Amino acid sequence: MRHRPRMRLKAINPTIQIESVTAVEGAPFFEVTLGNGERIYTNPEGTHFVAGDLYEIGVGMVRNLTDVGRRDDRQSLLQNLTQDGLVVFAPKGEVKHRLLVFTDIDCGFCRKLHAEIDQLLENGVEVRYAAFPRAGVGSPSYDKYVSVVCAADPLDAMTEAKLGNDPKPASCENSVADQFKLGQQLGITGTPTLIFENGEMQPGYAPWPELLKRMNQSGS
Repeated sequence: MRHRPRMRLKAINPTIQIESVTAVEGAPFFEVTLGNGERIYTNPEGTHFVAGDLYEIGVGMVRNLTDVGRRDDRQSLLQNLTQDGLVVFAPKGEVKHRLLVFTDIDCGFCRKLHAEIDQLLENGVEVRYAAFPRAGVGSPSYDKYVSVVCAADPLDAMTEAKLGNDPKPASCENSVADQFKLGQQLGITGTPTLIFENGEMQPGYAPWPELLKRMNQSGS
């Protein structure tokens, strides 16, 4: 029956790219994943569809089923992330959580988050910075990020840059442009953008106790 939604949508627009059509467990819908990563929902006959997030309501809970699929997409894309190109702040003891942060050197809320990094480290959170210079490749923020990555001590250079001190110009082989491109593929438009181990993505700053509570509750 899943071929009917595909046929109906193709009849509306033959050029539409449909990646998959899957039945939503426990609901009278099919989830249609499009080529751009967006999801829509149709009835089995394909005569009606809705665009937007689909939620499951249970006893004392509401779950965003659409975001579950988005998490899988993110984790698949993140497999292309080169780990040695990140600036990683690791706790001295056991790593209990790993937090990926797409950041911009000149972003005020990114600096606010970095000001709390010691508290995250003390609680076993490894903070991994990926580059997302909002002004794009070749911008002053991009050049600063490259200088941080290429510094003799990238951790110290990152901290100084987050304090508002321009890093000493430096260049080397790096993956800053690739990280920025990956961020765009993930749908990131602003910084900081946080991605948790379970694939959940949060745009914007949050205080470190809130982040730690969320990671402890989700096990990510």
